[in-house]
Formats: sequence, C-alpha cells, structure tokens
Amino acid sequence: MVVRCPHCKSVIRLREVDGQSRVIKYLCSDCQEIVRIDLLQDEVKTSSTSDSFEKTEHRKKILVADDTITVRKVAAGILASAGYDVLEAEDGRQALDLVQKEHPDLILLDLLMPKMTGFDVLREVKKTGRIKETPILIMSGVFKKDVMDFLQASGVAGFLDKEQIKDSLLFRVQQILTG
Repeated sequence: MVVRCPHCKSVIRLREVDGQSRVIKYLCSDCQEIVRIDLLQDEVKTSSTSDSFEKTEHRKKILVADDTITVRKVAAGILASAGYDVLEAEDGRQALDLVQKEHPDLILLDLLMPKMTGFDVLREVKKTGRIKETPILIMSGVFKKDVMDFLQASGVAGFLDKEQIKDSLLFRVQQILTG
C-alpha cells in the first residue's frame, strides 16, 4: 500500500495490512510523526508510479456534540436524511475522543457540556495535529457579544442558535463544507 504523509507529504510504501483492520498507524520516516490512516475514509488509488494519487470520494462525516438528547437527535436526523454520516457525543470528553478517533469533516459543538466544556474541546482540537483544521460550528442557546468575540478569535466556522436548528442547520453545514 502506498500512502502520503499528511504532515510532510512524503510518499511511503507500507506492507499490506490484513483485511480486518480498518485503521492503521505508522511512523513517518521523514518527519517522525505518527500517522493514523482510516482505510475506508483515507483510501488512495495508485498507478504504477508512486507519485500518482487520487483520493476516493467518501460521505462527509459530522460529529454532533450536545448533552441535550433532543438537540442531538434533531440535528442527527436532519443531517442523516441529507446523506451525511453522523456521530454523536453526549459530553465534551466523548466529543474529543470521537474527533481524535474518527476525524469528522465538521464538528457541531455545544458550549456547555459535562465532563469537558465545548470551550475546552475547541482549545484541544485547535492545538492538535491533523484535527486542528476541522471546521467547528458552535451551537448554543446563549448569544452574547463577548462569547462571540472569543469564538471568532478561536477560529470557529460559525455560530448556530439552537432555537433555529431546524431552519438553518442544513444550510449552515452545506455552506461550511462547500467553502
């Protein structure tokens, strides 16, 4: 299997992996970073030369992190019916674990959650390797200027009022994922 390191872009040939493994890890010999590859999401096609790469298409994966089950289920239902793969987290710790394990294409993040707040999750995501570029859409029922200023300075992709979730969630998600 031929892969390209996401950190230094060097081409690496890995030994074949067994058909049971979905995720593999390896140490890049050039940049010395540990690279995690999801064989379903990050699969690459190669030609006879190792410089020819083409990423296969995959359904966009979205993490919905909210401690309120109603909000989580409504958002997940809207997104799943639009064709997205949806992951759910009921607290901040679970959200961060899923982000690190699953590498979603977008994170919908509540600010006030148990075990770890959305603010803490945001800080951790923004300082961690590959996941730091993951767009984050904040969901909250609280809308204060000082919170918005902090969020904008933190590099979030946007803010969604929970009361407007049915009306604007899909539009905001599509807007963020298509650039």
